[in-house]
Amino acid sequence: MQLARVLPLAGTLVLIVMVFVWRPWLQRRRHGTWGVVLFKGSLAQKLRDGMLFVLPVLLVGQAVVAAAWPEALPLSEADRRAAPAIRIAVGAVLLFGGLFLQAAAMIGLGASWRIGIEEGARPGLVTDGLYRFTRNPIFLALIAVLAGYTLLLPTLLSALILAAACVAIRQQIAEEESYLVRTYGEPYREYARRVGRLLPGIGKLD
Repeated sequence: MQLARVLPLAGTLVLIVMVFVWRPWLQRRRHGTWGVVLFKGSLAQKLRDGMLFVLPVLLVGQAVVAAAWPEALPLSEADRRAAPAIRIAVGAVLLFGGLFLQAAAMIGLGASWRIGIEEGARPGLVTDGLYRFTRNPIFLALIAVLAGYTLLLPTLLSALILAAACVAIRQQIAEEESYLVRTYGEPYREYARRVGRLLPGIGKLD
């Protein structure tokens, strides 16, 4: 399917524009700050921040090759001829459904939206909207996007990106939870005891 070859590139470009252009612009317009706080804190935090720039390059690079020169990718012969329709459908739903979820979650954070951790900031604890069901809908959406991308482009690079992103996301969530406990104390603990970390009911704070 010719359309399936361009879906990963289209989805990745939408993700990049949404995270690095549209949402910072909206934050600046509504709240007077870009909301981007990167390369501060520990070395591990700086490395995770660096992944924010490496990840799009890898995703876009592979997606461009898939769209323009699919024969250059290490795909199975079956995938070269015609990838299974069900896998394409599920991949597209995860990719674009994840993008929609991410946009809604980023809007829902309002003034509290940040890329990175801003120590000392108290923009407010958000517990409504999507945040009633999961404490980290943005990260959940990103995992869905990358899983969809991997289904559409089933290469070793895609699988490695997805695995590395899951590890980095888990570590980033731990850092952000520590910040939220330091900043909001018992109100955050009470919220985290009710709402799961990524999926509803799973990963509640003890």
